[in-house]
Amino acid sequence: MTFRQANLQDFDTCWRLIDAARWKMMADGRHQWTAEYPSRELIIADIKSGEAYVLTDEDDVKTYGVVAQNGEPAYEQCTAEWLSRGDYMVIHRLAVSPDARGKGLAKQFFQGVEAMCRQQNIHSIKVDTNHDNREMRGLLQRLGFVECGKIDYGPRGMRLAFERIL
Repeated sequence: MTFRQANLQDFDTCWRLIDAARWKMMADGRHQWTAEYPSRELIIADIKSGEAYVLTDEDDVKTYGVVAQNGEPAYEQCTAEWLSRGDYMVIHRLAVSPDARGKGLAKQFFQGVEAMCRQQNIHSIKVDTNHDNREMRGLLQRLGFVECGKIDYGPRGMRLAFERIL
């Protein structure tokens, strides 16, 4: 598996992963993603900004996510008591290919982000997720993330905030 920055040639596959994950969340009765979010335009913007990353098996994209340095203004809210105040990487919009779920690829994606953090001398990874996203909450717990409070995304709802110090 290779962890790398996504490019526009990856868009169709990245969109299929996001779209499949979005519809699965809704079918499972979860409220984190909707028919409108995330949108095709947002995924294109992620890729163009250089914040979209993929985990590939050869040239086959298996996992998509956004990785941004200090990239979440909502994290300044006083409803989260973060473990650190310095630079951090945030992971958003993580999705694994339906044919690769349960194979540890989300964990490998996090490991790729951790390696990138170490290269850039960043010692914190922050994530937020919906209270009903059992898979992500379980993964974060297994990876040693600590729950730090809540983040209010307004109309998109409240999210649980997590951080891991490297």
